[in-house]
Amino acid sequence: MPEADAAGLRRIVLAAAREINAGRYFEAHEEIEERLEDVPDAWWPFFLGLLQVAVGYHKLASGNAGAARMLGNGLEKLEPFADDALGIDVGALRRRARLDLHRLEQGDEAGARAGLVTDPPRLLPVVAR
Repeated sequence: MPEADAAGLRRIVLAAAREINAGRYFEAHEEIEERLEDVPDAWWPFFLGLLQVAVGYHKLASGNAGAARMLGNGLEKLEPFADDALGIDVGALRRRARLDLHRLEQGDEAGARAGLVTDPPRLLPVVAR
């Protein structure tokens, strides 16, 4: 991917990450949605997956139905991408979303929602080892 394209995609991810990391999941969804036309076809599933995970967390936080479905759809789309795609820790977000999806599937909505407060999901840069 040309460097200019990668930089533009990273800007979209960072804008969404700021919102996710602040617990503003609906706004993260909006950040991605507003820029989807700038995303190349190869990256469309990645960004749609992030968008769906953000919507899943918005639904969970607001007590609306459909959180599990959106988390599952988002995870499915994120699966083919590397854990460090675009320099962010996609692997950590996937692990967290899987945990919350499992809680929801087991009927523990209260536990999943409590986790949003005590240890909220994050979209962070990859840490060099």
